[in-house]
Amino acid sequence: MAAARTYVDFVPSHELVEDAAKQTLVVNLPGFKKEHLRVQIDNYGRLRVSGERPLEGTQWSRFRKEFQVPEGCDAGGIRARFEKDGVLNVTMPRLTPLVDDPKAAADAAAAADAEAARLAAAAAEEKKRQEEMEEDTRKRHAADAGDEDGHSSDEGEGAHQAASAGGQAYGLARDRSRSGMVRALLLAVAVALVGVAGLYARYRWMDPSAETAPADGAIVGLFDY
Repeated sequence: MAAARTYVDFVPSHELVEDAAKQTLVVNLPGFKKEHLRVQIDNYGRLRVSGERPLEGTQWSRFRKEFQVPEGCDAGGIRARFEKDGVLNVTMPRLTPLVDDPKAAADAAAAADAEAARLAAAAAEEKKRQEEMEEDTRKRHAADAGDEDGHSSDEGEGAHQAASAGGQAYGLARDRSRSGMVRALLLAVAVALVGVAGLYARYRWMDPSAETAPADGAIVGLFDY
């Protein structure tokens, strides 16, 4: 009868490497081989990395690490690759690549602000023009007060049409101004959410409390053969 195995628990070091297109979990596993490892993901977005290898006699070294896959990652595109130097890389592609150039992000925000300012200036100019048109209309009405009723009626109708056209133009400029400001606000919110998501992902990867026991459910192997 074979002797029972005895296990020595091993705690591997790991780190999360991020770039604009993906996040990569790097786990250092010296002495392990690919056939000693299992990399799985369950239905709840939990990533499990485990393995065991023989030492001497009946002694075996074993480990298990669990992580929550960060939001914004394509779970279907996650792949694991074990390198010959004993390093396991678990690649998690982002659903939406980040803007990794701070200058590009700043330029985009500045462009949005400039567009909002331009639209606001156009709206103010249109409002001023509308007020001038209305003032001119009032003056012409006062000057033509002694004309015949028919002529006055025609003049009034023309002024009404001019005022209506000016009002429509002002309304369009005002809508464009609001649209520009909304786009600028949405851009600022998106940049803030990206920063918060990055911090949250880093905390979840490095927080030991994330290593909870796996729930029952389907699991899928992730090794990239």
